[in-house]
Amino acid sequence: MIKEELFFILEFVLNASKGLALFFVIGISLASLIKTLRLDLYLNKAFEGKKAAAIPIATATGAFSPLCSCGVIPAIAALLASGVPLSPIMAFWITSPLMDPESFVLTYGVFGKEMAIARLTATISIGLIAGYITLYLSTKGILDNQILKEFGKDRQQVAAVRETEEINLDKRQIIIVRFFQFLLNFKDMTFFVGKYILVAFILEAIIIRYVPMDWIGGLLGGNNPFGPITAAIIGVPAYSNSISSIPIIRGLMDLGMDKGTALSFMIGGAATSIPAMVAVFSIVKKKIFLLYITFSMVGAIVAGYIYRLF
Repeated sequence: MIKEELFFILEFVLNASKGLALFFVIGISLASLIKTLRLDLYLNKAFEGKKAAAIPIATATGAFSPLCSCGVIPAIAALLASGVPLSPIMAFWITSPLMDPESFVLTYGVFGKEMAIARLTATISIGLIAGYITLYLSTKGILDNQILKEFGKDRQQVAAVRETEEINLDKRQIIIVRFFQFLLNFKDMTFFVGKYILVAFILEAIIIRYVPMDWIGGLLGGNNPFGPITAAIIGVPAYSNSISSIPIIRGLMDLGMDKGTALSFMIGGAATSIPAMVAVFSIVKKKIFLLYITFSMVGAIVAGYIYRLF
């Protein structure tokens, strides 16, 4: 029995890791390259005065990206390490797990045009609001400049020493030194992000295996006045991404769940699951983590109640 359970968790983690591998390697490689070449200084200057204009672009990109709430973490770590401002990153971060072209098509096919448009509208609205509020808080100095938790500090010190020594090196030697710096940065960031992604996948497997959908249906079925609030809260332990939530919600709606509650469950389950929160908490400072959770939860609840009104 125990062997069977362990095999299920191991198989799930391996399959999830395979699906994330390409995005993980690209994200970590990009962040490592940027840190090695110190491109973050140039990127920061490039975004000066353009943060507000970048938020709608980041929101649209997130809405069409195929990344789930855990899969987006390496990309976020790479963007934050590269010096991209937090406000457009927050917009991308929030919207990416909530919508992608495939989930829009499936929502349209299962629930109809109205629900698909409501889901897309809610996703874009939450992303824009999250981005602009983050921009306002950053401008007022409420958010710290240091977003990511520290990693590879010793490596960074070594890299700084090597940079001063590069003055006496020729071009070929500098390339070799930078190459090894890249490998060290890649190793540090892989362990920094990867270990928490692994924990998130294990938690996801346990939740899928042991959290029964029956009690969720009992709580969300019927025209409950607190339906959207309940749905957003239940979405935390009841892991569901933007696609896997569709058959679950279809079954709950057959039990009498209204569309507003369904929309809240779609958004809350995709953005604020326990695995996603573990992964987010692992890489960013506490203030940023709380901001992410607030945008996701409040966005899910408000979207549900607004959809009920219309």
